[in-house]
Amino acid sequence: MSDSISFARGAPCPEALSTDLIAECSQKALAADGVRLLSYGTGQGYPPLREVIADMRGVNADQVFVTNGSLQGFVFLLETFLEPGDLVAVEAPTYDRALLQLNLHGMKILPIPVEVDGIDVGALEAACSAGNVPKMLYTIPNFQNPSGATMSQAKRQALLELAERFDFTILEDDPYGPLRFEGEHLPGLAEGAPVERVMFTSSFSKTVAPGLRVGYVIMTPEMAATFATTANQTYISPAFLAQGALHQLIINGHLEPNIAKVTDLMRERRDAMVAGLSEMPEGTVCTPPEGGFFLWMELPESLSADALFAPAKDAGVVYVKGSACVLEGGERTLRLAFSGVSPAEITEGMTRLGTVFRAAT
Repeated sequence: MSDSISFARGAPCPEALSTDLIAECSQKALAADGVRLLSYGTGQGYPPLREVIADMRGVNADQVFVTNGSLQGFVFLLETFLEPGDLVAVEAPTYDRALLQLNLHGMKILPIPVEVDGIDVGALEAACSAGNVPKMLYTIPNFQNPSGATMSQAKRQALLELAERFDFTILEDDPYGPLRFEGEHLPGLAEGAPVERVMFTSSFSKTVAPGLRVGYVIMTPEMAATFATTANQTYISPAFLAQGALHQLIINGHLEPNIAKVTDLMRERRDAMVAGLSEMPEGTVCTPPEGGFFLWMELPESLSADALFAPAKDAGVVYVKGSACVLEGGERTLRLAFSGVSPAEITEGMTRLGTVFRAAT
């Protein structure tokens, strides 16, 4: 066990990375289509992979744009679909790198609170009724980063109705959705909604391996073609070898078993972290997530996760400050990633964290 335990990074644990499987799939990809995989390709991504993603999502292949990780798709969207000064609604809290990119691209940001069952649709409706209608809403409906919350079915339907009523676009980001520990699967926002209303993005970073750097966006064919032009101007073409390996992994029936393996590993780690909540000071609030990578905590009113970050680091535990995931406030909140460390490290890390927090009460 290392001296320092990091709950900061949302990455899969080493046991979740199927190195032998990826090696096998890479060899199969090279044997099947080596010349194309090792050459410059199309900016929209490896065509066979786009086709299998299209089949998985029930769309046409010309609607699929494969990215070097899903964040790149988000950046391309800001650069092609939006303009500086456009109003973008986000969940509060939200993915810190999404906030960073919105700020870097000069967007106006409309924060909407996240409740236990997902985004506060009533607060978004009130903002729209007051004239603050976003051009786009960015949402992570399943096991949200960082809160771990899952949007209820009722809120999903209400959100779609609100988007139609006020004519704004939704970007549904769902990298964690397949990693459900318990509860029923809920239909995604993009399922059954026109792609002009709901664009969908996801990644294989959480379910297979982040080092492959393969994400994708589902959008209109016209937007996908625009993205391809941007890609060609930026990096000519993406890395096809990783996409070819992933294509082989999917067509040979390995994706679902791999997701099941990762889900079991993440469930074990979630359970260890939830058990460690007993170490926290009285008054700490946390709703255990039903899946994903993250646990969100709110400390008692007398404590500040920002102020306690340095003492916790000195004690050998690192976390993400909740204040990094909102425009303002959030000093009492923190995000703990259980995904990348062992259950034993989680137990030890929660003990250390609880000692630091209780000493400050």
